[in-house]
Amino acid sequence: MGNPQAGQIRDRGAAGPEDRSGRRAGRAERTVRGFFGSRMGLRLGLVLAGVAMLGSAAWALSAAGPRHYELGGTVVAADSDAAVVPTRLVQTASTDFVYPGTLNLVWPSSGTVAIEVDGMGLLGHSGSMTSRHAIASITKTMTAYVILKDHPLSATSSGPTITLNDTMAIQYDIAVKQDESAVVTEPGERITERQALEALLLASAGNMADILAIWDRGSVGAFLTEMNQQARDLGMTRSNFTDPAGLAASTVSTMGDLLKLAQAVQNVPAITSVVSEVSAEVPVAGTIYNVNRDLGSYGIDGIKTGTTNAAGSCLLFSAHIQVGGRTLTILGVVLGMPGSSGIPYTALNATMRLLASAEAQIGQATVAGTGKVVAALEQGRVRVGSLGVAEPVAVVGWPGLGYRVTVSGNTAAATLGVTQTGGSWASGSTRLVRLRGTATRFGNSTRAD
Repeated sequence: MGNPQAGQIRDRGAAGPEDRSGRRAGRAERTVRGFFGSRMGLRLGLVLAGVAMLGSAAWALSAAGPRHYELGGTVVAADSDAAVVPTRLVQTASTDFVYPGTLNLVWPSSGTVAIEVDGMGLLGHSGSMTSRHAIASITKTMTAYVILKDHPLSATSSGPTITLNDTMAIQYDIAVKQDESAVVTEPGERITERQALEALLLASAGNMADILAIWDRGSVGAFLTEMNQQARDLGMTRSNFTDPAGLAASTVSTMGDLLKLAQAVQNVPAITSVVSEVSAEVPVAGTIYNVNRDLGSYGIDGIKTGTTNAAGSCLLFSAHIQVGGRTLTILGVVLGMPGSSGIPYTALNATMRLLASAEAQIGQATVAGTGKVVAALEQGRVRVGSLGVAEPVAVVGWPGLGYRVTVSGNTAAATLGVTQTGGSWASGSTRLVRLRGTATRFGNSTRAD
C-alpha cells in the first residue's frame, strides 16, 4: 500500500495555474488589509487626501480667472465672499503750508499805522494797537454808522427828507467860530438823509454831525450815549466819543478799535457807496468834494480823513484788489502823522506807500502742482495707487501766512482742501485723480502704480 500523505502532497504540488493565481490574490488582499489597518497606512491616506483637495482648489481658482482690485472695495475671488485687506485713503502731503518769502512793508517814519486783509488777518502794524489817540474826523464814520443803524438806507436810496430848524441851522455858525470844517446851511433847508451823509463824510462837515445827532436822538448828548453803546457793541472797548464830529481831543480810539469799525462799515452799503464818491450836490452849499485825495489809487475807495492839532494827520482807509479771481478788502488806519489842519497829505501819502508795498506782496502760492502726489491708496503695507491734482492748487495770501492742508473723502472720491490757519480764506475742495508711473516699496514688496 502506498503512503496516503505522500499522495496528498503530490495532489497539492500538482495544482494548476488557476489554483496558484487564486492563492496569490488572497495573499495580496490580506497584505493590503494589513497595511491600511496600520499607522503608516493611515498617514499615507491623509497625505493623499490633502493633495487631492489642493489640486481641486487650484483648478477652481484658475477657472474663475484673475482677481480684481477696486477703489473703495476689497480683493475677492469670483467664487468666494471672503474679504481680504481693504483699501484705505492715506494723506501723504504735509498738513501744514506756509506762504513762502518774507513780508517787507513800507512803514512811515512817524505816527502809528496798521493794515489788514478783512477776514484774513493783520498784515502788520507800526506802533501800539491798544494805545489811545485823538482821531479827529474819523469820528464821523462812527456817527454815520449810528445814523444808518437807526435810519437804514440802501446803497442808492436817498432816504427821508430832513427839514432844518433854527437849532440845526445855527450849527454852521458854531462850527465856523471853532475853525471847524462845515457846509453852509440855513433854517428851513430841506436835505435828504443821503445828502446829509455826503456832507458829513465827503466835505467832513462838523455842523452836519451835530445836525444828524439832533435829528436822530433829539440832542447831541442823547446821541453820544447811543454812539458809545454801539461802539461797545462792536467791541471797541477802548474808544470814547465825547462829540459826534471828533473836534474834541477827548474823543479817542485805538488802531485795533478803528479796524473793527472799518470792518463793520463794509457791511453798510450806504456808507461804502458814499465814501467812494469824489463829489456830490447838496441843496444850499452846492457841489462838495471828497477830502480823501487817495481815492482810486491802489484800489482805495474810502473811508475817512481827519486832521486836528491833537490828532495830527489821520486816515481810516479801505481798498479792494483782485487776486487769483477773488476780491480782497484791505483795511487800515494811520494816526498821528505830521499836520494839524486842512487835507491830511502826510497820512494820505503814507497810506499809498504802504499799500503799494503790501499789494506787491499779496498774491498766490502753489500748494500742490499738477502731478504731485498728495495721497495714497494702500492695502496693508502695499501702495496700490497714488492720488494727485489734475490742476495746480494755489492759495491767496502773503509771506508767512499759514494754511492747513487736508485730504478727505474716501478711496472712490477723494478731495484736497486748503484753509487758512486762523482766518476765513479757503480754497474749496479739489477732486483728486489717480496718478500713474510710480513705484513704492513697503517692507519686502514693491508695487507699481
